Amino acid sequence: MKEYRGFMLDSVRHFQSTDEIKKLIDAIALLGFNKFHWHLTDDQGWRFASDRFPRLNTVAAVRPYSDFGKTLIREPYGRLYSKDEMRDIVSYCSGKGIEVIPEIEMPGHTGALLSAFPSLSCGGKKVRIKTHQGVFRDVLCIAREETFETVTALIDEFLEIFPGEFFHIGGDETPPDHWKSCPDCQRKMRELGLEDYSAYQNIFMNRVIDYLAGKGRRAIVWNDSVKGGNLDKRAIIQYWKERDRASVDFINSGGRAILSPFSYCYLDYDYSITPLNRVYSLKPSLRGLTDEGKKNILGLEAPIWTEYIDNDEKLERLLFPRIIAVSKAALGENDGPYEEFLREIKEMRGRLGGYVFEDERRWTKTRLSYAAGWLRFVRDNYTAGYIREQLFGKDYLPGNK
Repeated sequence: MKEYRGFMLDSVRHFQSTDEIKKLIDAIALLGFNKFHWHLTDDQGWRFASDRFPRLNTVAAVRPYSDFGKTLIREPYGRLYSKDEMRDIVSYCSGKGIEVIPEIEMPGHTGALLSAFPSLSCGGKKVRIKTHQGVFRDVLCIAREETFETVTALIDEFLEIFPGEFFHIGGDETPPDHWKSCPDCQRKMRELGLEDYSAYQNIFMNRVIDYLAGKGRRAIVWNDSVKGGNLDKRAIIQYWKERDRASVDFINSGGRAILSPFSYCYLDYDYSITPLNRVYSLKPSLRGLTDEGKKNILGLEAPIWTEYIDNDEKLERLLFPRIIAVSKAALGENDGPYEEFLREIKEMRGRLGGYVFEDERRWTKTRLSYAAGWLRFVRDNYTAGYIREQLFGKDYLPGNK
């Protein structure tokens, strides 16, 4: 059994009530999970009610419309968790032996934060909160001391609510486009003697990691951050990008890791793409790890991202029964025949009364269904706005649909 057995919920793209979150916590507690990673900030919204920075509660929390997948909703979308609600979730989880791990995304995936505080962007230009899925060029200007001071002030406010050992600081999908043309960033890179933008990012991330360490906390970052080659070994990487030799080297050389390989653990994908039998086959290891490296794997985590999940029923269908398979893998109990596991699910389903399970006929898929599943996923979920953003760097406007 691994010490870290986690479940991540994205409450940014679409919001869940505290009642629904508690319902999910009941299930993961029963299944042996001990970490709840709560994704509270991203490009499309800010969900943490801040007393220190009230503009986050107004400007950053509300996107003007939503354009995820095929559905364009021409209405503002904005929700926040109050501090009392978040404390209630922390207390509820604690009573079930589960630590809540908050996440503040940085320096990328900060469109919502920058919409409220454009002074933290390169050039101080106005930034719009994002309305569809994607990887965006608007990132924090990490050359400015104001950026570090704001980030650490936010961390301090989060720490008042979340008392646990771990704190997630993002670090994934950070395009350096604006850094390349930013005089402040270029000057800072020259001072540091750096030419690699990933290494430049890690100078900032390492300061935040050190700040958290001074508060007695352990920082988690997505494994994108490893490619800079200078990530502080006190950071724990969350391995989601697969076939990454730099991550394996980081772990073999003493770095700690949580495994969330997306082709096994990302439960927002359809069953045709990530079938139950594939999830059940998950092992808490990576090719290329040494014996010492294997000891540095803390455990597993299953994320569910909610760009395309706007209601509780769909959320539960995607989770159940695959979250049961993740729990078996995290507990080291997935060595038995798959057919035996299917029988066990039927017994477990009785204990998990009140949850919506996916139709049993869709649980197990073959390789032949995989390509068709991806084609349907792209057809149903990738908007014209997303495609144009990737090709031309233009924000998508609903009037152009």
